[in-house]
Amino acid sequence: MLTRTSKTIVKTPGKTVLDYLADRFTYRSSSGWLDEIKAGRVLVNDSPANPSQILELDDAINYNPIPKPEPEVNPNVAVIDETDDFIALDKPPNLPCHPAGCFFNNTLWAMLKTGRVKGLDPMDNIHLVSRLDRETSGVVLVAKSPKAAKLASDAINASTATREYVVLIEGVFPDHLEAEGFLWTSPNQTIHKKRQFGAIPPANAINPESAKTTFETIARNNGLSLLSATLHTGRTHQIRATLASLGFPVVGDKIYGLDETIFLRFIDDALTQQDQDKLKLDRQALHAKKIAFSYNQKQMEFIANTPDEITNLIRK
Repeated sequence: MLTRTSKTIVKTPGKTVLDYLADRFTYRSSSGWLDEIKAGRVLVNDSPANPSQILELDDAINYNPIPKPEPEVNPNVAVIDETDDFIALDKPPNLPCHPAGCFFNNTLWAMLKTGRVKGLDPMDNIHLVSRLDRETSGVVLVAKSPKAAKLASDAINASTATREYVVLIEGVFPDHLEAEGFLWTSPNQTIHKKRQFGAIPPANAINPESAKTTFETIARNNGLSLLSATLHTGRTHQIRATLASLGFPVVGDKIYGLDETIFLRFIDDALTQQDQDKLKLDRQALHAKKIAFSYNQKQMEFIANTPDEITNLIRK
């Protein structure tokens, strides 16, 4: 088992240690971070932190949490293909890619590091070229070197690359839709990381980013639509936030779904049977089906079949 230590370099000075941690790392409350600081588990520049200490530019914050049991995850990672430079994996839902919050050893990164992916030896250098949310399944591309990671990242973000997802949504979707606009967060919103999509961001929009997605309807049934979504930009929560803002939330999505209070109950481990009925699935119905790009004058293509749990809902 790997030992967890996290390090952060301050790039937004002026806040106290306590306020900085509580604002940036919201998986723990302000009082929770205060307890961690008082226990000596937070260091600033290798010295025990004071909660009221004002942080300066490039201060180094180290956090050494007490090891504790992590939530259960889905360990069923499959190898799609392996080349001299890459490994393409089919990541299951309910598996984080990177350590964050309460997840460390139960992540794709740690599984690769410790040799817990069937058919692969432990990896010292892990470069995840593509990343997926914990509940999203599908293709994840792992590079075997920093050089391959850089080249692949540039290639995947090129206009000639293909990043195709399959997504099941609430509602009757048009046959075809080009969603081009901006994604942003708003001040004082209930869920800190939730984004909105629209043609023009409002004056108070935080970190607006351009975003473009092409949607094609594959099937419709029972008030649901199964879509193909092709990314032209790669923004955080791009598909989920775009569809929710258009009025077609992703089935099973706790943040962008029919009721955002479900997410608040989810993080408190207090989902009700009514919540589960609304969600329809215990994961968001979003799957990274295909990545295709040009690399070293060769065309690379990796495909992960859509899970039955998504397609079965529209066949009922």
